[in-house]
This record gives sequence, structure tokens and C-alpha cells, in this order.
Amino acid sequence: MYSAPAGERPAGADAVHPTNAILPSGRIAAPAGQSAFVGTNPLGMALSPDGRSIIVTNDDDRTGGLPIPNTEPPPAIGYSLAVIDTQTMQLTGVYRGGGAFYMGVAAVRDPREPGRILVLASDAGSGTIRVFTLDSGNLTPYGDPIALPAGPLGHAFPAGITVEPNGRYAYVADNFGDAVAAIDLSTRTAVRSFPVGDFPFSVAAGAGHLLATSPGLGDYRALGSPQKLPQFAAPPVNPDRSSALSVIELAGTGDVAGDPSIVRMDNPPDGTQLVGGALPGTIVLTPDGREAYVSLANVDRVAVVSLQGPPRVVRGLDLRLFPDAPFGAQPTGEALSPDGKRLYVALSGLNAVAVLDARAPARYRYGLIPTAWYPTALALSPEGRFLYILDTKGVDGWGLLQKIDLKKTSLVRTTLDTLRFNRTPAVAKFDPVIPPLRSEKRSTAIDHVVYIQVGTQTYDAMLGDLNDASGTAHGNGSPALTTYPENVTPNLHALARRYGLADNFYAPDDNLDAAGTYATGGQATLYTELTSAVASIRAPLVPHGDDPESYGRAGYLFNSLARAGLSFRDYGGLLRLAGYSDGSYRFDVPALAGLANNVDADYSPWNPKVDDAKRAAEFVRDMQRYVSSDSVPAFTFVAIPTGPTQGGVAGADRALGTIVDFISHTPHWSSTVVFVVPEGAADGADHVNALRSYAVVVSPLAKRGYVGKAHLSVPSVVKTEEEILGLPPLSLSDLLATDMADFFTDAPVVEQYQALH
Repeated sequence: MYSAPAGERPAGADAVHPTNAILPSGRIAAPAGQSAFVGTNPLGMALSPDGRSIIVTNDDDRTGGLPIPNTEPPPAIGYSLAVIDTQTMQLTGVYRGGGAFYMGVAAVRDPREPGRILVLASDAGSGTIRVFTLDSGNLTPYGDPIALPAGPLGHAFPAGITVEPNGRYAYVADNFGDAVAAIDLSTRTAVRSFPVGDFPFSVAAGAGHLLATSPGLGDYRALGSPQKLPQFAAPPVNPDRSSALSVIELAGTGDVAGDPSIVRMDNPPDGTQLVGGALPGTIVLTPDGREAYVSLANVDRVAVVSLQGPPRVVRGLDLRLFPDAPFGAQPTGEALSPDGKRLYVALSGLNAVAVLDARAPARYRYGLIPTAWYPTALALSPEGRFLYILDTKGVDGWGLLQKIDLKKTSLVRTTLDTLRFNRTPAVAKFDPVIPPLRSEKRSTAIDHVVYIQVGTQTYDAMLGDLNDASGTAHGNGSPALTTYPENVTPNLHALARRYGLADNFYAPDDNLDAAGTYATGGQATLYTELTSAVASIRAPLVPHGDDPESYGRAGYLFNSLARAGLSFRDYGGLLRLAGYSDGSYRFDVPALAGLANNVDADYSPWNPKVDDAKRAAEFVRDMQRYVSSDSVPAFTFVAIPTGPTQGGVAGADRALGTIVDFISHTPHWSSTVVFVVPEGAADGADHVNALRSYAVVVSPLAKRGYVGKAHLSVPSVVKTEEEILGLPPLSLSDLLATDMADFFTDAPVVEQYQALH
């Protein structure tokens, strides 16, 4: 049995070592080596040809709301480029002069003047490649942006960039155009465009080959007219385009020598056992160009692809935490030692870098190195001594760059540290009410689970003023920060006071769309993390974490329930697809196939034009049919969206009261638990941590007036639901979380709830 190593400690940065932190998940981030703050949501980095600087792209829709680290120059919030001196690990320059940068960055000597270093950066907001000169640790715009060909969605969306070894041509993955564009660095123009698979992100070039990964699962287009409901179907996978690797032979002139070879990196998802794709991502080539290592983030593997003869997968490297562990290590960035013997792989889901024997398939042959929160990119110094790690989420919203001296690093010690930072193991004790995860037992007392996802507020914003019946503070709140007091949210206050309350509880992610996916998926996928923070520039395919590319390998709780033969009902979950707006679907993006016939089509998902009272009334009307036929689902998911206004929050609270009132008056109330959890923590301040939220456990079997002090997060709720229903863990995130067994008793108090209005 695993739990989070934080124990009862709150989330937040360490006062003495500001790059160390207790994360919202309850895991510990203590990055090895030296660290420097670089900006917000950094996704790409490049080492300069002279090895003196690293250029980082910060890719983030945010424009404020974070305290600035005390460095000079200070890092920037939002879209920017940062330059870090590799010797001193100091920030030397920050470019904020416009541009919505995304992932792709490369540094190369200018073919026209080799003494000049050029920096290329993907500007996805304008569909161009921005060109800069690097001089004395600063970036200066150099010439006009290079426009990429417009794709089928009206504009290009440049992502990863690679430069061929001779430095003459650069290649850019156009994520929207399903293509790779070639740029002549002498003329600063896009000269060719090569078709590849769906939604390419990463590219690599060497030894006469150009490689591009395509993690997409479909080629989506606008519908002829908006539809009320999406199609519930498996993704429209094309085996030669989806979850594929394109291998293109280069002609040496920026052109290709023939048609690309397609390497299928996955079997098409069947919607039952395999729900999400493998998500092929970063690519690194061996020094001789004979093989390529391709990360597969959704299946915790690195595929080894032979480029001798017809390209094909010849073996793989397993990166699961232990044999048959649930997926969730999420391999992303890669780097290969100059001699080709050691492969370094960033594990975003474990806050670690794996050090592997590149020549053998054994798991974790050498060990692990701890990082800050969510590493996504790696680079090695030319001689291979120093490893640079880009941590996208870093500490309290600020991304970090780490520098590891591999010559002085004990992998035995760092491996033990990494494991200790990620989980605390203990011998499981059987509990008939909340059986241990993986015991293959269902609760003997609880048959029905209801998850109500409501609002996006912090703990203090909603419950900072919470008192018990005697007027004594109930929970760790700050009344001064309460935005929605008891007269606005009487039902939430009453439920939190009467039943179990978690006040050391955290939203799992600082991005609202990514955070929302944890409630049904246990963990956000790498694709969700790579796209959700730049949602504003991905129009018209604005991602909210519900698209097929965001599916985890095992899918969601709905899929897990279906595999177990258990019933479920969905009211508004996983339906905010790309192209959805104000109740209508404008693109042919399919919804999760497993939801077919399990969704209330008349219950509106996120739509500001629909009042929450109508949602509550529709829930009661629809659920009453199941109550009357004695077929209440084992699991019910209810989304009550609300904006940060008094009226919106008050309306959501009334809807919450109505729904809990109804459930408590059904015949199954004595064997039901209701979890009330916000979608995220985007609204309001909090005196403990910006991501602190709350969870309320409402049930006759919940301890009355109980305040749980263990460090918990949304995966804790998912884990507890899996324990109650006898389901296996969906991901590493819920497997390693602390569960909520201490909120329950085996002596139920069957008391109905009367809504307050």
C-alpha cells in the first residue's frame, strides 16, 4: 500500500531551499544539482553551439498572478524566451518582445557568418519562426519572422525544431498542418513542406534522415453545422498517420529523396482495454544514425527504431515503476551520451530522469535522478559530463533549469532519493469499508459513489469562515480571504460542518483544464499538459483535456467501470471537446466511446447560458428513473460549472444542495458516498498555498464533523473510489496518493439532508 510522502505537511516551497517543495500531490521535489528559475511553463530548450548558454521557451497563456522570484533579471510570466549561462546557472537575458512561443527552439551558427549564433523559436501564435542573434547572453531579433505555409485550419502551428548536422537546413513540425516545413537558414525562408501524420510535435534530423512523431489520433475538421451532441466513438485512427513515426530520406537540398516510411508505433485503441494512444513524442538518434529512440509517454516505454533497411521497431526500454505497474511515468525528453551508451529520459510523471543502458532492454539499468515538478526536456553538454533538465512546473508555478554534474553524481543515492520523494510504502491492512487498493475486494458497506465536481475556488475563498456549532473555527481557514461566505454558500458550509472535511487538500495542477482531467482519469496525460497552458493560441481546436489525444492508456474511471461490469452515469464530464462552445459542437472530434448511452444528453456541460438550477433539476429528473427501477448506477459523475461571481457560486451551491438532498432521500442512501470536490483552484487567494482546495465526504458512513489533516489531492479521491468499487488503479498518480479511508466509519448514521436556499 502506498501513500504520499508529505504526510500532513502542506504544499509549498521550502523556506530555506526555494527550489525544493512539497508538491500538491504530496510528493516531494528536491532537484539534484544546481537550479535556476527560467519562467512559466517552459517546454523547450536548446544548448548554444559554443556550450555557453541555454535558451528556454516559456509557453504560457498567463499574464500575472504569481510572485516574481528574486533574481536579476527576473524571469517573465507568460510567453517569453530566457537565456541561462551554463557556467554560473544565472539568468542572463529575457526576451518579452512579443510572440506566443511554443516548444520549438534551436541554436545554430549562421551559415552566412559562422561567428554569429542564430536562435530559432516557434511562434505558434503567428504561425512563424522567429529568428534572433545570441550575443553576451542576450537575444536580439534578427530579420523578419519566417512564415510557414498555412495548413487546413487556416494557419500553421509550429512546434518542435531540429537542425541537420551541417547547419544548412532547419525542420519544423507543423502541429496543425500535419507536416514538417524545411527552412533554408541561408535565405531565412521556408522552402519545402513534407506531409507526415496527425498532430506532429517532435522532429529530429541526422545521417540523411528526418524523423517526425505524430501522436494524434485523428484528422479533425469543422462540421457543416453545429451539433447538440458529439459522436460517441473510437478515434478515427489511420494506422499510417496516427501514433506513428515518419522517416524521411533527405536529399541534401532541403528536399526529400522519396516518400516517407511510416513506422506504426502502436495498435489502434480498441476503446476497451486500450483507450488512449501510445503518444509517441521526442526522438534522439544514435551517433552513427543507425537507430532512433522514441519516447512513448502513455505506455512508459522508449521504442528503439532501426534505420538500417526498412525502418522498424526492434526493441524497447520499459520505464514502468515496477513490473505491471499502472502507466504514469510519462517518458518525455531524451538525451544520449556522446558514446551512445547511456540514454537519459525525463519521466514527467515521476519527477525524475531515468539513466538507462541504451544497448539493453533492462529496466532502469543505472538509476534515477530527482528533478523538480514535471521535467519535459533534456540536453547534454558536448563532452557529456553535464546534464541539463527543464522542469516545466518547477516550484509554485515557476519552471526550473537543472544542471547535473554526472561525474560527481552517485546514482545509487539519487535513485533511493527519487523513490523516497515519490512514495511511502507500508503493509496493507484490510478494511471492509475501504478495502486496500489492488486487494480485488469491494466495499461491504458502500455500493454507490457520486462525484460532484463544483467550482474552481480555493479553500479560503469558500470555507475560510467555516465554524462549528459553538462558533469555533472548523478547519484551517482564513476568514479574511473568504470571498463566498456562508450566506452565499450555505449548503457547502453545512455539508462541510456535518460530514468529513479535507482541509489539507490540493488541486492537482496549476492549469484548470489539466486539473479537471484528474477527477476521472487519475492523472493528466503529457498531451494534455503540452497543450492546455497554451489553449488561447490553439484556436479553433482549443483543448480542454477531453479530446482523444488526452486519453490515458487505460482511459477513465468510466472505462475501468465498464471493464469491471459496473454501471455508471455521466452528467457533463469529458464533454468539453475541441470546438465546443456555448452548448454546440463545431468539429468532428469524437467523445469517449464508452460514454455512449451513459450520458444524460439533456444535462448541459460547461455553458454560461445555462443556469445551475436547470442542471440540478435535470439531474433529479433523470436519476429518478434509475431510483424508481432500482438500477442506481454504481458510479455517478456530476459537473456543476461556475464562474468566479457571487451569483454563479451561489447558484452552484443551490444546485449542490438540491442534488445531495435528492440523493439522501433515495432508498440507497445508507450505502452511498458523495465526494464534493472543486475542478481546480483558480479563483481566490489562500493563506496556505495557491492550489489548496477542499474535499467534502458526504455519507451516512462518513465520520461526523471530522477534519482530515493528511495531505490529499484529487487522485486521493480517485484512489478511494477505486478501493470502494474494487477497481485497479488507473495510473501511478492514484496508486501513489494517500487515500481517504480515515474519513469513514463502520457505524453509519442514516440522516437525510435538507437543502438550504
